[in-house]
Amino acid sequence: MRRLVAPVQSLDKALAEKTLKEAMTMSIFCHAHPLASLKTVLRKQKVVTSSNLRRMPSGSRVRISGMVIIVHTPPTKSGKRVMFLTLEDEAGLLDVVVFSKVQERFARIILTSEVLTLEGRLQRKGPTGLAISVIMEKALVGLCGPLTKLLANVTHVRIPRKTCDLKRSAVKTVIPEPENCDYPTQLSFGF
Repeated sequence: MRRLVAPVQSLDKALAEKTLKEAMTMSIFCHAHPLASLKTVLRKQKVVTSSNLRRMPSGSRVRISGMVIIVHTPPTKSGKRVMFLTLEDEAGLLDVVVFSKVQERFARIILTSEVLTLEGRLQRKGPTGLAISVIMEKALVGLCGPLTKLLANVTHVRIPRKTCDLKRSAVKTVIPEPENCDYPTQLSFGF
């Protein structure tokens, strides 16, 4: 596997070190957006921001990167599984659609990463083309995974394995649903 993480300038390295310390201790980012310190690396890989997508035509092949905010897999009429992702970069939110063929190859990366960097096709919808999403084609594996790991690669700082395991297990805590849970098929609000 080709390594995608490249050395960065000293300013980015200092910011990455601060962000890494914040990620390891608090998971709250006070100094900057968590991806700010990866900006140089992402630019070298031709990754565009959410604000750049607004100026690109539909059908363009793009590379995007962001913090995973939500992964949603609603039921579909066809019965095929479709994933809808919301990612966040420094400039805003990114909507991503992942169809079943791509899921076969990259589902594990999608479901276990805090940061996703992917390649796909830009899709515009709506009468004015303002509804923008990216149809995922592949993940850039070297730029996906836990934030602490990516920041450690940039800063060349060794992080204790127990710290990563502890952080991931805290995020993975799931409250089990009751077995006899009936969900409403239609909601109505009496306003």
